Amino acid sequence: MGPCVGMMDQWRELLLDAVSPLDAGVRHLEITGYRPPGDQAFRPNRTAAVLVPLLDLPEPEVVFTRRADHLPNHAGQVSFPGGAAEENDVSAVQTALREAYEEIGLPNKVTRPLGFLDRMDTISDYRVLPVVALVTPPVSWVLDEREVAEVFTVPLSVILDAEQYEAKTSQWQGNEYTLYTLHWQGQKIWGATAAMLMNLIQRMQATHERRNPRFSSTTQ
Repeated sequence: MGPCVGMMDQWRELLLDAVSPLDAGVRHLEITGYRPPGDQAFRPNRTAAVLVPLLDLPEPEVVFTRRADHLPNHAGQVSFPGGAAEENDVSAVQTALREAYEEIGLPNKVTRPLGFLDRMDTISDYRVLPVVALVTPPVSWVLDEREVAEVFTVPLSVILDAEQYEAKTSQWQGNEYTLYTLHWQGQKIWGATAAMLMNLIQRMQATHERRNPRFSSTTQ
């Protein structure tokens, strides 16, 4: 049926309310993703941040990258711009902004960080923090071809439509996971990136239903 009725009409307000405020920090955020069997206290050794950029248009779009095909890890996969925290990064927001500039030439001056989604642990030993941001177009993408093959966008209305996603249950090292996949114009968005999008959907739907009680999940 598409995004929850009325969500796109007030997407900016819902987005601002749905993300976790930057000044609230990250300690209260949920931690999803990979868990070694029986180890609920698992903590990856490395931290990373990704930028979830939304082009601030009348019909907003979410920006993605496709990783270069020659990379040793996750070659050709769709992701958000981002990477490991470096010693000089003072915050996860700075990490996400720095990586977005290095990978696709996204200038800080047109990028407004809004807040966080929940943290995600990956099998590659990272705890990843997604930073949601509004981007004021136009932007001329400058790709670092050592890391990025292309930049593309998907309408936010498509991203927020949970029915567009395929869900598959998978077993990994004794734990059960739900893997989501979104296909768009030949692009396959899956894995951690799709899981972050589902977190965004859940947050925005919950915010919308809190603001508009008559639109509960049972009416969609």
